[in-house]
Amino acid sequence: MSTSVAIAVITFRRPALLRGLLTSLQAQELPSDGEYAIRIVVVDNDAEGSAARVLEEFGDGTPYPIESVVEPEPGIPFARERSVELCWNDDALIFVDDDEVAPPGWLATLLRAWESSGADVVTGPVKGNLPPVAPPWNAYSDVHDSTGRHTTGEELRKAYTNNTLVSRRVYHAVTPGFHPAFRYTGSSDLHFFLRVHRAGFRIVWCEEAWIAEEVPVGRTTLRWLVRRAFRSGSGDTISRLLIRPGAVSYVLVLAYASARVISAIGFALAGLLLGRKTHLLKAVRRFFSGVGSLAGIVGINHDEYRERHGAEHTADGGGAVPGDLDGGAGSGAARVADSGSAPLADHPDARLS
Repeated sequence: MSTSVAIAVITFRRPALLRGLLTSLQAQELPSDGEYAIRIVVVDNDAEGSAARVLEEFGDGTPYPIESVVEPEPGIPFARERSVELCWNDDALIFVDDDEVAPPGWLATLLRAWESSGADVVTGPVKGNLPPVAPPWNAYSDVHDSTGRHTTGEELRKAYTNNTLVSRRVYHAVTPGFHPAFRYTGSSDLHFFLRVHRAGFRIVWCEEAWIAEEVPVGRTTLRWLVRRAFRSGSGDTISRLLIRPGAVSYVLVLAYASARVISAIGFALAGLLLGRKTHLLKAVRRFFSGVGSLAGIVGINHDEYRERHGAEHTADGGGAVPGDLDGGAGSGAARVADSGSAPLADHPDARLS
């Protein structure tokens, strides 16, 4: 029997980027030494279903069938959870972002790494394609590298949904996957994969399974760098406190935040003495990440994705979000949003770079 693998894409009003991604996915080849059934699942987080116009271009005759649904509840975790529901019976699902383009050989490389490693999760790098007008510091910094530097086969403690294969046994065990508290701040994926690692599943890196990401001009400014670093630190704090509440976690978070600030001072001094701009950029990132870690203790963060969706599109006005992690107990995929449960404070979360 063939191994069924679904490629999950969530999208929100980015038709040109979605078209580019789907075109690159349809051009992928499969490993010659395996039997795979590949399909693509698109979850449109626009209640108006604006992605339909792009999806119509990929009808009959494409190598891999496309299934699409609209998730009207605004927010990344709701769309991600919907994609898990749709892929519940597949042997694995691969998460990619709608602003990415898969190079030739990407899918085959990822599948081979999964088979050869026996890992529960396989993740790879995302390489940013900078716009021509990007300031020079973007090219020599690691600001657009959310995954860090690793070697193939290295086991990690976390991953993200920008280039990651997840075995069915993982999303059947860690459910619901994506917490509704992360509606606008991103990194419900960080919180999910921290829980995956905590549950004992293996997360393995594959350097060769890279995917490209289109970096918009708005993400090439120092202002964006500061805001991203801040919410990264805050998000890490909130994720860990949600997973393991208590005094011990608060002490660890405080120690982590202090270490980030102290290391930022060290990088700043080294950058000034040695004239290395890379050190200065790391100093900025680490300092505001540390500050964000402290802010996360009291739930302060930057709601980056609220600006895209707009609070006026939400039934609750962007305040409390219904649902609870405990609502997923059972044998099937659970909806994150549950209007019958008590409201959950809208704590923010963010990527940890």
